[in-house]
Amino acid sequence: MAAQRGQLRIFREQRSHESEVRWLNEKRELYRDLLMAMYGWHDALVGIWRDEGSDTLFEVRRKAITLSLEVELIAKVPARSAVQEAHRGLWAAQPRILPRAQSTSGPVPLDDVLRKLTAMEEALRSELTQA
Repeated sequence: MAAQRGQLRIFREQRSHESEVRWLNEKRELYRDLLMAMYGWHDALVGIWRDEGSDTLFEVRRKAITLSLEVELIAKVPARSAVQEAHRGLWAAQPRILPRAQSTSGPVPLDDVLRKLTAMEEALRSELTQA
């Protein structure tokens, strides 16, 4: 009887571990996709600012918004806050870029956004390593 309980406990622990590993892998993929989309949104805005054009702005922005909403549903508070800050930063930067100002001299008005994206990336990585 004790051996059966022991085997049952081991079986439950194995299933729990497998579930956690699968969940971590799914989270990792979602976080990777979000980072790519948010940096894509940033890069599209930089391209517009530099008058290089960007046919992808609407597509990458839509994908970034969709993925950020998904991440905000499952991320822990530090990562969720970092995603929200980066998202707000990109939204706030758009009016300074669209419609593009006459002069493109000086720094691209996205330095603050880049810092927020870096902070978001660090928060997501931290959450994955703590899982």
